[in-house]
Amino acid sequence: MSVAAVVVSYNRVDLLRKCLSALESQDRRPDEIILVDNGSTDGSVTMVQEEFPQVSVFETGANLGGAGGFAWGIERALAAGHDAAWLMDDDAEPLPGSLGPLVEAMEKAPDRPGFVTSLVVNPEGEPNNGHLPDLSSDVSRQLKASELGGMAVNSASFVGVLIDLHAAAKMPLPFADFFIWFDDAEYTRRLSRGAYGVLLPASRILHPEKQNQKDMGGRLFYYIRNNLWLRRQDPSRRTLLQNPVRWGAGMAVLAIRQGMLAQDRRLWLRSAARGLYEGLARSPRTIWPGQLLAKSVRLGR
Repeated sequence: MSVAAVVVSYNRVDLLRKCLSALESQDRRPDEIILVDNGSTDGSVTMVQEEFPQVSVFETGANLGGAGGFAWGIERALAAGHDAAWLMDDDAEPLPGSLGPLVEAMEKAPDRPGFVTSLVVNPEGEPNNGHLPDLSSDVSRQLKASELGGMAVNSASFVGVLIDLHAAAKMPLPFADFFIWFDDAEYTRRLSRGAYGVLLPASRILHPEKQNQKDMGGRLFYYIRNNLWLRRQDPSRRTLLQNPVRWGAGMAVLAIRQGMLAQDRRLWLRSAARGLYEGLARSPRTIWPGQLLAKSVRLGR
């Protein structure tokens, strides 16, 4: 199995150096490391070219967010002919021996999972509260996952998830229009619907705990819009309590709570109103593998 590690980076040169060093120290090393740089201005690209010359660098030329960066990363990994891609941000640090168990599980599975993901841990070695697993309630999937030494999950974050590129080639890329937040949950849910997803505790990746943002500021727009997009993209049958009106009401309540904390009320109002409107009235663009390289779709803000 040919594996590409895909790292998306933006202006975090010191963290990127640690991430790439950890990738190169794996006992089962990736066959290629693909860095997608989102227009960094801190010398990240120069550092990689000088200290990690074997890394394949792709410069987007602009900040496309995590979503746009991973769309490009998967596009490049598919074009290079790899079988799987190990995805992570530049602030992730895979612990020694993390890639081998993921590859082994995917290779030996009678029914290949859509993805196998590492357990995300904090600096103390405990499960990271921001990346807790979304366990599957499907008994048959849990039995399949247990045979591989893991647990079946419905989704995973783009922090140490090894995706099956043969499955990825048959579906749209991650929705680049999400920019930040929920793009990974949406994409890995698609992968697990077609097969199943596995969390493998034998593989661990370090990621700092994220502090809850009491005032999201302008990011409230992405949180509301993408939360609604995530729900609308789910093809599962809906009950009477699972409908756009109820979702919109839930996000409106969240927006009101944010308004009570907002330091900039005008920014809050614009972000909340735009998030609700676009989340309910618009949809993210569908971009298929090959379209980015063919330049038939342009990403950017």
